[in-house]
Amino acid sequence: MALELLTHLGSQLQSTMHLLAEGDTAVTQEIRELIDRILSSYEEMDRRFTTAGGLGNLLSLYEQVRRELERVSFQELDRMTGEIKNVIEALLTIDYELRKVQNLKLVFESRTGAAGQ
Repeated sequence: MALELLTHLGSQLQSTMHLLAEGDTAVTQEIRELIDRILSSYEEMDRRFTTAGGLGNLLSLYEQVRRELERVSFQELDRMTGEIKNVIEALLTIDYELRKVQNLKLVFESRTGAAGQ
């Protein structure tokens, strides 16, 4: 779709430039060569994105992702990140306390084992 539009615009530009520079074929030829290079470059770029359905499809996907991301605010992301951080800190505190209990248990078991010998 985009390639067809660019090709159409290129041919219109060539026709317009031909009318403007009827007497100057060198300028017209330069413009045609420039348009041909642009179209060739665009076609090559479009070929590189064939696995994504072409450049036009890739740009559509970009627009779709951009629209979807607009649905989520930075404040919402910050709030969720803060909540996750709070949960992690709480879990780390619980882990630390459980390790202290485990160490105390080891200390008391070693004393009980030593006292029984």
